[in-house]
Amino acid sequence: MRYRYLLSLIVVTAGFILWSCTENVTGPNEKGELSRELTQSEKKLVETGESFSFNLFKQTVEQADDENVFISPLSISIALGMTMNGAEGETFEQMRQALAFSGLTQQEINEGYESLTTLLKEVDPKVSMEIANSVWSNKGFAVQEEFKQTLAEYFNAEARELDFEDPEAKNVINTWVKENTNGLIEKIIKDQIPPEMVMYLINAIYFKGDWTYQFDPERTRESYFALENDEQVTVEMMNQENKFNVLMNDDVHMIDLPYGDSLFTMTVLMPGDRDMTIDDFIQNKFSRQQVAIWYDELEYRKIPLGLPKFTLEFEVEMKDILYSMGMEDAFTKKADLSGINPDAPLFISEVKHKTFVEVNEEGTEAAAVTSVGIGVTSVPQSFNVNRPFVFLIREQNSGAILFMGKVMNPNA
Repeated sequence: MRYRYLLSLIVVTAGFILWSCTENVTGPNEKGELSRELTQSEKKLVETGESFSFNLFKQTVEQADDENVFISPLSISIALGMTMNGAEGETFEQMRQALAFSGLTQQEINEGYESLTTLLKEVDPKVSMEIANSVWSNKGFAVQEEFKQTLAEYFNAEARELDFEDPEAKNVINTWVKENTNGLIEKIIKDQIPPEMVMYLINAIYFKGDWTYQFDPERTRESYFALENDEQVTVEMMNQENKFNVLMNDDVHMIDLPYGDSLFTMTVLMPGDRDMTIDDFIQNKFSRQQVAIWYDELEYRKIPLGLPKFTLEFEVEMKDILYSMGMEDAFTKKADLSGINPDAPLFISEVKHKTFVEVNEEGTEAAAVTSVGIGVTSVPQSFNVNRPFVFLIREQNSGAILFMGKVMNPNA
């Protein structure tokens, strides 16, 4: 349906822009430069990150069918980037390929994440951009010291040990998630932590940007929005007339809406052909290379703008999506995560992703959380004496049974 898919395209672009900063950023009236030159690691990471972003988005849209979609490629990439530091051999290679990091060493990847994170958090003082990472391990599970030190150094990840069997453990993790998304996402773990889980690597992102040119609430009015099934729905449409970077041709209708000092933007794209579905547009037109061409063709001009207000939440399990992108071994018994613990048969049990976004007259507030759950492929069987039982006391050398008993109620 056109309304759902347009919203999915609008909001995923907001998340994508956070990841796809280039050397030059389109400002409100000219192409400006960042406050400093990108480092070589940042340049490589951004370039490969764009490929990952588009591939991930297309795969997610295919799985979500006609749902709204909102993902943060940056959050997913950082969470998996942390995990890569524990991967070895073919598992590492597959993760590097899926994340589009071919040709980059682990050191280059880590350095790129570190400096790019700092840049994104500091580049525009008028925009709130927070990125936080954490590592949670089960009590008694040994984690390689080098692994923890690397994540602390390059990802500023705090490492904590919890008793995962304690029902309060998930609440502690969820409290961290809520605090680092400014309350927009309250939890990433819903139920009791599964018995095979020994570690969670979690990334949280919070973004709040006011429009450079805000909408006047008095100009917001109910308006019709056309769906792809030829029906219409009523939406709250924000309206203004201002100068923006715009492109309107037979292939695409595209506008760049700046936040703050314009170093962050929301780019909205629709098919130029009104008969083309948004699905077809995403699969056939929406590529990294094509969007780069469209950015170069933007023209700064005055134009009336109508943008619907919306708030949505999205949640997805990324395991099947990442598997289809070539990250196969990491989710099976073939996984080699010996960099985390060389003695445990570890694998990635789940990759959960949750997002929230609200777009209104003032600007945009958004958050994302990605949790990579590390489990053991063979969980030791638990013997829990929690029902009536019999017991023997015997001498092992002779086999003589000294006592026998039956317990119906240990408290009787």
